[in-house]
Amino acid sequence: MSIPRSVTHLAATSFALILSIAATAPALAQEGTPEPGGMVFPVTPDPALCQVEARTTDELLALWYTPEGSPVPAATPAPDATSVRVPLGPRADEATTAAVTAVVTEVFACFAGGEFVRATALFTDDLTRSFGGEPGTTMEDARTFLEASPVPEVMAEPDQIIAVTDVMELSDGRLGAIVVDRSAGQQDAVYVIFENRGDRWLVAEIIDFAPVDDM
Repeated sequence: MSIPRSVTHLAATSFALILSIAATAPALAQEGTPEPGGMVFPVTPDPALCQVEARTTDELLALWYTPEGSPVPAATPAPDATSVRVPLGPRADEATTAAVTAVVTEVFACFAGGEFVRATALFTDDLTRSFGGEPGTTMEDARTFLEASPVPEVMAEPDQIIAVTDVMELSDGRLGAIVVDRSAGQQDAVYVIFENRGDRWLVAEIIDFAPVDDM
């Protein structure tokens, strides 16, 4: 099993509808200028902020495999930044921006702690379905991967969120935002679309742009 780079580097989620950024700020390594919603960038997420209830192994396997053990195709192909049209809309208010920023921060926190299974609870079912096993991965291989103990990332320079910006209200009721992160000497920009599911926002789509070397 492998985790798509666009997900590990999105390190893109609350997924409570509005989390208090002021409450989470002390647990983050921060420096820089405050952004709308009260967050100060860049941010190095604390794995302890990964608090979302994890999906169960059986729930994930049901998204990835048929009862007979055959892989389930992803609902839609992964977006290709060279051909997809990015939706735009009016700027969201501060409370919405804070909620989206909290979502992104929790996703990064989950991956920093090696909590892939928890992170999937912050994505829609369709997006989670696209993260199933590579060709040749059996259901039992996937079960072993999912039930293994989380292994936190160990890096000389931790990943950082550089910005969560241009949070927009889209015409279909979803939200869009640009997320910039730095990992292993590269900056990566992704356009993230969020969908509301009851009491929380979930990551629905990730459009990954080419990373660039730090200057």
